[in-house]
Amino acid sequence: MQANKKSFLVVLPVLFGFFIMGFVDIVGVATNEIKVAFNLSSTMAGLLPNFIFIWFLICSVPTGLIMRRIGRKAMVQVSYLFTLVGMLFPLPMLLGVIEPNLAIYLATFALLGIGNTIIQVALNPLLTNVVSGERLASNITLGQFVKAISSLLGPQVILFCTYSLGDWTWAFIIYAGLTLLAMLWLLLTEIPREERATGQGVSFGDTFALLKDSFLLRMFVCILLIVGIDVGVNFFIPEIFGRVYSYQNPGNMNTVYFACRALSSFVCAIMLVRMSPRKILLWTMVASIAACAVMMALSTLQTTAIAPQVIFIAMFLPVAFATANVFSIVFSLAIGHRPEKTDQIASLLIMGVAGGGVMTLIIGVMNDAVGIIGGLAVLLACMSYIFFVALSEVRK
Repeated sequence: MQANKKSFLVVLPVLFGFFIMGFVDIVGVATNEIKVAFNLSSTMAGLLPNFIFIWFLICSVPTGLIMRRIGRKAMVQVSYLFTLVGMLFPLPMLLGVIEPNLAIYLATFALLGIGNTIIQVALNPLLTNVVSGERLASNITLGQFVKAISSLLGPQVILFCTYSLGDWTWAFIIYAGLTLLAMLWLLLTEIPREERATGQGVSFGDTFALLKDSFLLRMFVCILLIVGIDVGVNFFIPEIFGRVYSYQNPGNMNTVYFACRALSSFVCAIMLVRMSPRKILLWTMVASIAACAVMMALSTLQTTAIAPQVIFIAMFLPVAFATANVFSIVFSLAIGHRPEKTDQIASLLIMGVAGGGVMTLIIGVMNDAVGIIGGLAVLLACMSYIFFVALSEVRK
């Protein structure tokens, strides 16, 4: 009993790291605020999130290589440091020392992006130090639940700062305080089985060579596609509810979608304690493909006879379950396949998060060329690939 209590206390500060990881999702609301404040064009505003997500492509593999030398706990602390500094950048503006400056926000986004890339690479491997292998998928999914809660709270924090503190930018300072708390909590926590690389170093080529392993290549593609599916669904929610069904507040359905993702992460974390991750992966993709087919059928109906809530349940709830859990299941399967390469595998998979933007571009092109059906067909193709990967794994 004492050992279980000690293990639980070690897991808590690691799971809290997923809450810090969720700070990156503030970028959507923050972009809208910055656009209004500086009278930016939609094109310029659309470029702002790239100051965050470009770092997934640039920093993922170097982070994995550095982590082998300094350790996973130290690497997470580095991510907190970048996040903390970034969150404090707007403080001189809030104190009236300098005038509001777009460059300050860009620097904040950049440092937040670097910090988030590092924590996404380092935190999941750190979790393997504090939980047993058979519980890894469940705990990663629980971490995704914590991250989803953070994402859900982001808009509320901005509203609180806007109406109670007089400026939405105070949200960054609140996040800075929480990041400092996470740093101190992890600093005071002894992580078991902390390992560092010894002997011959690992190069970029060695890391990318892991993609020659057909299983790891499939897992990498699954990460890329599930990110594309997630972003694509968020694009189509207002598109379908607003344009097709003339729903007055289509953006509200995005909030419901994120809430469903959070609930799905919690439910799946419980399921993974007793069920095979491969089977859960398979059946979530079956449900998602069915939901996408319904989505394609209903999106052609120019009618409001069906209640938006019914449409949402039919279309997006199964997809929310998939997007909430595929990442954690795929991540745990990849690490379990080559546990001695955990750090390098983590860096490769997180690089796939940036690659998800490629799918978003394809979805946008198809949506412009063919209409909603074209974009949804891309989502269906992505889901089908993950389904066949899951099917092949279950048959082994």
